[in-house]
Amino acid sequence: MKFNPVYKNTSLIRLALISGSLLFSVNNIALADDDDDADDNIVRAILSPPVVSNGLIAGEPTEFIGVLAVEDAPPGLAMDPENRGFRIPAGGRMEVEVGGTFERNGVDNGKAFRAINSNANFVLVTGLPQAPITAPAGDGVQHGNYTITDDGNKIITVTPNGGRGKNGLEGKRAKKIGIKLVHIRPRPGTDESTSAFTNGAAGTLGTLAVRIYKANGKLSKKGSASTTFPASVGPVAGFTNAGLATGGQGNPATDTAELVESVNFQHVAPGTELTNTVKGVTFSEGAPYAPRYLLFDALANQPDSFIPQKGIANIGYIPSADPKHVHMVQDTNANGIPDAGDTIIGHTVISGPEGSNPEILPSDALTASGDGITGPNGSLYNVPVRIGDQEGVYRITVMLNGGRVAPTSITTIIAEYDDEDSDDGDDHDKKHDD
Repeated sequence: MKFNPVYKNTSLIRLALISGSLLFSVNNIALADDDDDADDNIVRAILSPPVVSNGLIAGEPTEFIGVLAVEDAPPGLAMDPENRGFRIPAGGRMEVEVGGTFERNGVDNGKAFRAINSNANFVLVTGLPQAPITAPAGDGVQHGNYTITDDGNKIITVTPNGGRGKNGLEGKRAKKIGIKLVHIRPRPGTDESTSAFTNGAAGTLGTLAVRIYKANGKLSKKGSASTTFPASVGPVAGFTNAGLATGGQGNPATDTAELVESVNFQHVAPGTELTNTVKGVTFSEGAPYAPRYLLFDALANQPDSFIPQKGIANIGYIPSADPKHVHMVQDTNANGIPDAGDTIIGHTVISGPEGSNPEILPSDALTASGDGITGPNGSLYNVPVRIGDQEGVYRITVMLNGGRVAPTSITTIIAEYDDEDSDDGDDHDKKHDD
């Protein structure tokens, strides 16, 4: 069995807690308990998802992820699938209430009303990009078998259609990984008529509350968080599994998705090189993969507010004097490779335990972009790396000039030995073996 690095040593716990505090610098950071005390806040933050440039910008169509405070896990490691998220009891329900200055279209303004009754506008997520727990029933690991209902204003209710006991959702993802995010969005690839909410004015607060009820109607878990809508934002970078995760996961007939299909929170041995950028026959056959990000041009340069959005073309990187740091450049001399004659537009760094010596490996790749109306959503930016020589937590961070470093700009890799490779004699059970 692999050990869970959250519990391996106290120095790593301190590192994770410090990093987590930086990653989630919000007011609501209390972790929930495993008992029925509903006083613990289970909502950590409201973030723009790494699939658009404008999810929480003032006056724009609302798209956000509500990040839940995973029990017994520091913030920086909460999305690791080794740490299980929340369940909805059989016969119970989850209520998601959108408040503050978020506007419900057709209620708070004159825009078209959009009913929320499917994953087109609301989805439960395991905490990993493109790794949903979907509403339909089916044989796939992702199928949760739940109903989404809408009160016509600010409350969305998720009701399991099956399951038993503490877990009313079906499918292995719901059982083994659990709910870590709630995602509210416009239906992808469309226009204003398929957006249920609009963000409030610049400087005002939007709020999110999440409540989980037992079958007897008793409140089991609850929490809330708020966000301030900025007037604008620069270029955006966010981790992604685009092009690697199984497509069509919302289809009841899709049964080929694997339990975990994610570049973020890969578990590898110390010293591993993560260089592959092409999906294997299955996700796991191609693993491990180089950290992967979507880059988006600033909102001011987007032709509209909806997916697909324009990426940033001709971006690559060149080395610095430190192998842990590369300069992101745009190929402004048009010679087809990133080099010292290009314009620096940001930086990418890798960090790890002291003395572990990770590095970003050389690459001549450049990004491509659609026009924001046709073509892919954003630009794929791959960062091949070599993980350092020690067990522990490694993070790869993308920083664009004029943009923000958000939790979704940071990819986490866990370095650990399998039992057969370890010489320490420890035998650590996986946290959630059945």
